[in-house]
Amino acid sequence: MLLKKNLLAWLLLSAILVKTAYGIPTSAATETEDDNDSEWDEDDESSEADDDGRVYKNPRNSPSTECPRDEEQATLLGQKCLRKCSSDEDCKSKKKKCLCDGACGMSCIKPDRECPALEQPPTGAVTVSGNHFGSRAVYSCPHGYHVVGLQSRLCQADGTWAGSEPICKQNSNVYCLQPPIIEHARHSALPEQATFDLDSTVQYHCHTGYATAGFPRAKCLAVDGQASWYGPDISCEPRSCGQPPDPAHGWHSGESYTFGGKVTYHCGEGYELVGKSERYCQADGSWTPKELPTCVSQPTAE
Repeated sequence: MLLKKNLLAWLLLSAILVKTAYGIPTSAATETEDDNDSEWDEDDESSEADDDGRVYKNPRNSPSTECPRDEEQATLLGQKCLRKCSSDEDCKSKKKKCLCDGACGMSCIKPDRECPALEQPPTGAVTVSGNHFGSRAVYSCPHGYHVVGLQSRLCQADGTWAGSEPICKQNSNVYCLQPPIIEHARHSALPEQATFDLDSTVQYHCHTGYATAGFPRAKCLAVDGQASWYGPDISCEPRSCGQPPDPAHGWHSGESYTFGGKVTYHCGEGYELVGKSERYCQADGSWTPKELPTCVSQPTAE
């Protein structure tokens, strides 16, 4: 009997070794790879992080107009974005679907991803439609109170509930409305949150291509019984690319040398421009294309 068991174990091990040697996935390996969405595309340097911590290159997708990805806003909100997509085919795992995930845009998501159970608040109540991705938690207060904070929260693809738990307050004066709007900047509060409790803070960050100067935080404080935002004290200035050089026997027109600016190159009489005639100032403070055009002497007719 023992000999028979040993023989069966040896045969099973041999089969696994043969499959591994010839690149044939075992059923366990197939399930793991399918669950982790672990196949890679190698023909692009761009990459996205998925929920298992791996990095995936070149997701086959195009930007969505209905549910665009805004990674800067997602970072400010503390939301972890999964692999982006435009259809289910972009998700290597059969367990994932291409769905809208708020600021993260269209992403490869497990529809059965669960968020933790929410406790009932000390005052008021929370009603949940479920605890899977896309489920909504709605907070309510008893008569004479009102919700301060995010009244409705969604279960996100990273397994967390959006925002934080609101509170019920009686005094309708001691809370702040939406934070100040700063030109060329965004803040860390969810756009649907209309009220903020005392001591709430929001962090500001300038848009891509703009440099932050000053104090980037605002706090809700009460003075003489009235709540108001104090801060931020920042400005967002477009990044400078500096004045670009001119080619020999040529010059450029256009005097905007900051993010979004453009210059156009020209050549003197008897010279022909070779290369791109226009260069643009990028968000990182560099000119594109990197190569400066040249002015080449034209042959004279005899």
